[in-house]
This record gives sequence, structure tokens and C-alpha cells, in this order.
Amino acid sequence: MAVTTTQQTAARPAGTEDLLEAAQWAVERLGASAHYVQAYAERTVEVRVECLDGEVLATCVEPREGLACMVRQDGRWRHRAFSVAELPSLPQWLAAADPSATGDAPSWQHAADLGFEPVAAQEWLVGSAAPAHSLRTMEDFTLRSTAVVDTDGVRSATTSRFVRRRVEATVVDDGNRYRGLSRWLERGAGSGTADRDGVPRDVARIAVENAHNSARARLGGRHRTPVVFGPSAAVGLLHELIGHALEGDNFAMGSDYVAGLRKPGAVPASVTLYDDATLADGYGSYDIDDEGVAGGVTVLVSGGELGTPLSSVRTAQRHGHRPTGNGRRRDYRALPLPRASNTVVPRGADDPQALMAPSAEGLLHVGCLGAGMIDLSTGEFHFAALNCAYVTPDGHRVPVRDVSLFGDALQTLARVEGIGTDFGGDSVTCGKQGQMIGIGLFSPSMRFSALDWSAA
Repeated sequence: MAVTTTQQTAARPAGTEDLLEAAQWAVERLGASAHYVQAYAERTVEVRVECLDGEVLATCVEPREGLACMVRQDGRWRHRAFSVAELPSLPQWLAAADPSATGDAPSWQHAADLGFEPVAAQEWLVGSAAPAHSLRTMEDFTLRSTAVVDTDGVRSATTSRFVRRRVEATVVDDGNRYRGLSRWLERGAGSGTADRDGVPRDVARIAVENAHNSARARLGGRHRTPVVFGPSAAVGLLHELIGHALEGDNFAMGSDYVAGLRKPGAVPASVTLYDDATLADGYGSYDIDDEGVAGGVTVLVSGGELGTPLSSVRTAQRHGHRPTGNGRRRDYRALPLPRASNTVVPRGADDPQALMAPSAEGLLHVGCLGAGMIDLSTGEFHFAALNCAYVTPDGHRVPVRDVSLFGDALQTLARVEGIGTDFGGDSVTCGKQGQMIGIGLFSPSMRFSALDWSAA
């Protein structure tokens, strides 16, 4: 797969002119006192509408406006965030700043009309015919405009708009409460105005079904069986086992685990993994990253060989990596870090139904990967798994809940034995150094010959 080259400029959407002016003003004030200056201006509005059983519980609106500067001065990197009210003090931040170059801080516009209409609380309800359940829904709307200017010639701006909807269904069985989850993402100018008769109830139905499956689960204990990860769940695992190791700052640590990944044959030749910021429907998609570099496609693994580490401007300069347009941050108050956009595994050649053939020990099917972690120094991992089912040796499907997957990453990667022709995507949040950001996961089903897991 071809790798796109980064660009120094990008289209400037309407409504970002004042952000560009603010970023340019900051660079001009600080440029004479540092070897490199990057200014990032942001105007964001986030809206969350939370409902419970057809009634609105809360509506939260968070406007976020400000500017951050990252500089390299005397061999050191420094970062500082300024609210709009603090902008006049920016020229005095660096000790060597030219006091004659202060000038008035640029004007700052307020956010325009959002054009967002949340789903009515009653429209989430599945209907009276459904089994008894409780529904908690969250609808998150984000309108974000940013601009980046630096002393290397970058001058870029972008605007993004999306709605992410999540449903948590709860059923009570014999005094115990069981949950089922579902989510859905919409990007673009039409965000918040999708088919209100279809999408909300479809998302809710899936959550209710998952909750009832959890309530019916009876199998517990510890097991070692083949495991099939459904579409998007498979790449979720590879994102954790390989993607984080190939973030520029983690890759540069040169841990024993990273060294093991780099050995020939550590990753099967059948596995291809890449990061793609250009997808039309990806939660992590963008035209430019949070440092003004054009988003593109970066091959992480191909034919068993590791590709290019994901880099921010700072990690690229520090470690000599090629900039990949993966400098991302939660907001202007945070430092940009090398992060994934959308992690993708292309379709394979195996029939998804054939992948589900159980062994003498049975088989675990994972619908969604949950929270967990990998120790990037050793490769040991532990992850929760959701929407799971155990397939008995004679082919019966039995729901399981509270599933935990654990093991050694290098041993697990060596057990890939099938990649399906199906394909699916998901929108998730991923944490690093206290920053939660949205990423997309896209892949076919994948089968591993043996993994350790436990169920409640």
C-alpha cells in the first residue's frame, strides 16, 4: 500500500480565519526567541445529551477556546496553553522574547450556530413488545475548528463535526443486573440529522439483545481454546499489541517487547496493518492532524515486516522518524502525542463461517474488545471482552460474560491462523498519558489457534 506524503498546507474552511490569525500572531511574537515554534488555536463545542428510559437526564455543553504554543529553545522543548483571556500575556512567556514585539492580541470569534438537534428521548425506546429492560443513552456532538502555524512554513486549518451515540441496556435476572452495550457514529455536515426512525432504535435493540445474552450466560472458569475475534474486535487487539508499540515515542524506547516485534517472523506474513486518517467514516479521520500535517496512510505491518512508526513533530525531530501526520491531542491544553487515527486490517481470504469451526476444546467468539492494557516492556496483556459466546465442540453457541483475555503478545501473534473475507468498523476511545481521543477500528474476523481466557 502506498504511503501518502505529508503536506505543508491544507484547505482553509470558512470560519477558521481568526484561528489562523491568532496562531500566526503567536508564531511572530515567539519566533525570534526559539529555534522552532508551533502555535495551535482551537475552538470547540461539545454537547452531551443523556437520557434514561425515554426521559432526558442531563444536557451538558462545553465550549473550549484557546491557543497552545510548543517551542524548542536551547535544546529543550516547552509547551504552554493560553485561554483566550490569557493571550495578551503570551509574548512575555519566553525569557528571550522581544518586548517590542508584543502588539495587541488578535480578536477571537465565538462559535457559530451548531445546527445540532439531538434524538428525542422517546425515539430511543425499543417498544412495549421487547423484554423488560432499562435504557441509558448518551449522544455526544462535537464541532471542532483548529488552525496550526509554525516556523517551518505550516499554515493549516480544518473543521470537523460528528455525533457519537451510545446505548447501555440493563436487564435484571434473579436479582442480578446485566448490561449490554452498543454504539454508532456519524460524521460530516449532516451530523445529528440522520434517520431518526431507524438508527436510534437499531442501536438500542442491539444493546438490549447483548444485555439478555449476558443474563443467560452460565459458563465460568478459566479456559484455553481457539478464539475468533469478530470484525473490528480483531483489529482492536492488534491495535493494542502492535499499534501502541509503533507509536514513535514508545518505539524509540527499544524495550524487549519492541525488539521482539522487530525480529523476522514475529508477526505472521499474513497480517497487514495500517493507519489511515483519510477514511470517510472513521472516528479518528482528519484532513490535518493537530500539528498541521496532512493526514494520510501509514503502513505499520506488511508481509511480517514492521513499517514506519507513527510520529508527531516532536518525536519525528527527536528520533529521526519520517513525519506521518499522527500528532494528536485531546484539546489545546494538552501536548500533542503520536497517536493512531484509524487502525485497519484489510480483508483476508478465509470464509468467516469456516473460521468458527470449534476444536475439541470448543471456541470463544469475541464481539468487542473492552478495557485493558499491555505492558510494552514485556508484552504481557490483559483485556476485557464483550458480547462473547462460547461455541461447544458440537457447535452449540452459549453466551459468556465478564470475559478476560490474557497472555503474551508475541506468542499470541504467532497463533494467527485465519483472516476472514468479512469486514466491519467501530468507534472507540483510546487513552495515553491521560488523554482520551477517538479512533476508528476496521477489520475482518480473525482466528487465533489458542488464547487463555476466563469468564465469570
